[in-house]
Amino acid sequence: MNQNLEFNLSQALLSTVSIALAAGDVLREGFSSLAIETQFKTSSIDPVTKYDLASEKIIVDSLRKLFPSHHIIGEEGGDYQPKIKKLAERNYTWHIDPLDGTVNFSHKLPMFCVSIGLLIDDVPSLGVIYNPVTDEMFAAATDIGATLNGEPIHVSQISSVRDALLITGFSYDTHTNDSNINNFIAFQRKAQATRRIGSSALNLCYTATGQLDGYWEMQVKSHDVAAGIVLVREAGGTVTDFDGKDDTFDSGLIVASNGLIHQEMLNIIKITND
Repeated sequence: MNQNLEFNLSQALLSTVSIALAAGDVLREGFSSLAIETQFKTSSIDPVTKYDLASEKIIVDSLRKLFPSHHIIGEEGGDYQPKIKKLAERNYTWHIDPLDGTVNFSHKLPMFCVSIGLLIDDVPSLGVIYNPVTDEMFAAATDIGATLNGEPIHVSQISSVRDALLITGFSYDTHTNDSNINNFIAFQRKAQATRRIGSSALNLCYTATGQLDGYWEMQVKSHDVAAGIVLVREAGGTVTDFDGKDDTFDSGLIVASNGLIHQEMLNIIKITND
C-alpha cells in the first residue's frame, strides 16, 4: 500500500487488525509460559517484560513496512521517525501500546491487550484493541463504526450516574500521588458501582460496548487511549478531558461515557476537585 498516493482508512483498519492479531500471538504465548520475568521502569509497580518488547517490534516493523512515511510513537521504544521523507500533506501518527495491562499479564490475570491507534492531523481516526486470551478484537475508524469481532457495538443507554457502572485507573506513581483517590471515592458514593481492571484501553473498549457506562482517569498517555477514543466515539459515546474539551493528550485527563451521563460525570469531578 502506498499511502503517499492514497490512504484508504478502511484498508488500513483491516491491516491493523492483522497486525494486532500477530502481536497478540506473542502475548498469548508469553501468557501461557510457566513464569514471566519482569523488569521495572519508573517504579516497582511499572513492569515491562520481553513480551512487551517483542509485541512492539512486530507492530512497528509491520507499520513501517506498510506506511513508511508515517510517524510512530510506542510505549516502549518511544519515537520512531518515518523511514522515508513525508510526501503526503496530512500528518499520520500511530500511537501503540504493545501490552496494555502488563501488571495483569505478569500475574496471569487475563485482562490485557494490544492497542494500536492512528491520529490523522492530530485527530484520533483509527483504533484496534485486541485481548488475545479472550479473543476479543475491537476495531473502529472514523465514519466506519465500531465493532467487536466484526459485530457492531454501541454505548449504553444509562442516563444517570446513580444507575451507572463506572471504571477508572491509577497512575504508576499512585504510591506517592493520591490525586485520583478523591475522584474514586466521590464516584463510589454516587454511582451504582465503580471498578478497576488495570487497562486503560480495555476500559474504553467496555465503555464502547455498553458493558460499562463511563470511565475517567488521570495521567493517561497517548498510547493508553488513542485507539480506545475512536472506539467510544464511533460507538456513539463521548470523550473529553475533565473540562469537557478535546485536550486529553496534552492534559493527560480523560472522561469517556455513553454521552448521557457525561456532563454529570464532569460535574462530580469539578465539585470534588474545587
